[in-house]
Amino acid sequence: DYAAQQGWQLQTLLREEQGALPITLSGNADAFWQQRPLACSGLRAGLFHPTTGYSLPLAVAVADRLSALDVFTSASIHQAITHFARERWQQQRFFRMLNRMLFLAGPADSRWRVMQRFYGLPEDLIARFYAGKLTLTDRLRILSGKPPVPVLAALQAIMTTHR
Repeated sequence: DYAAQQGWQLQTLLREEQGALPITLSGNADAFWQQRPLACSGLRAGLFHPTTGYSLPLAVAVADRLSALDVFTSASIHQAITHFARERWQQQRFFRMLNRMLFLAGPADSRWRVMQRFYGLPEDLIARFYAGKLTLTDRLRILSGKPPVPVLAALQAIMTTHR
């Protein structure tokens, strides 16, 4: 459908992708890592963008972090990944709050309005969002304007920490 909308003629459709990506609403990073005595990475380590579910950029970042280790043992790998994942967990608070507002504050059939508003924002802001590197100004811009979900419901969703 997208190709047709662009006026493109496809000779052959090779494959279609279908899947589900994880999102995070809240959680307890300390309890999560207490259950993982061995080194792990990727989705199993909770290393994915909390809103998009994309894991490749964080997998590359973990590989980069591990390549800088002076000592390459099971314990040092586990410690490096755990430290990295906990740092990311703290850095991702804003994204989890947005997820709660999107999935808990408004009716499911109205979520398209949130997405429509978001994708009307400047491209560089959207790029920083996907990279997980929003500035304070970006965060304010995302939250400013006419709310696409009811304000009281959004405040209740923000306060929800465990489900």
